[in-house]
Amino acid sequence: MDHSVKAMTSPRIASRVLNPHRFENDELELLYQRYICKLQHSSVAAVVALFVILTAILASLGLVYAQAATAQVVYHAAHCILFILLLGFLHTRLMQDAYLLWVCYAVLFFLATFCALALPVYGGSARVAAEGVWQVVFVVFLAYAMMPLKAWIAALFGLLLCSAHIAVAVVFAKDFPHLLWQQ
Repeated sequence: MDHSVKAMTSPRIASRVLNPHRFENDELELLYQRYICKLQHSSVAAVVALFVILTAILASLGLVYAQAATAQVVYHAAHCILFILLLGFLHTRLMQDAYLLWVCYAVLFFLATFCALALPVYGGSARVAAEGVWQVVFVVFLAYAMMPLKAWIAALFGLLLCSAHIAVAVVFAKDFPHLLWQQ
């Protein structure tokens, strides 16, 4: 019995193009996919846990600072609860390997809404172009570095998020025009 590990060298061109890094042995391929899925699962759970902590801190600080339930405080609290539920789902038996990609897309959607709420449209007294930049940078970093997505999906997500922030900042951030270039 040959126990060597080889990449697939199928004579069919279609299977080589679609699965260029597949193992010849199906059992070995299944073990590898199970191992990779566990790594990806823990990475997604870490992103969700990080956002539970972040939104809880932002909701608490917003409530203490504003002394009232503003739209951002309510959203961050709802976001925290939603991500707690998602984290619970990730650690139950209901979470199947096939759901992981859909969970990633749902997390991306909520990360984008987290950034959308920080845009300079919803500002308090002053709207500045730099408002919401740290949220965009943080979310793009998490999508690229910690989410098990294809590189082109993470890059497209980052490009769209950055472009949306720049477009909104150009249109709505009119306060402090002498500092616009520095921002």
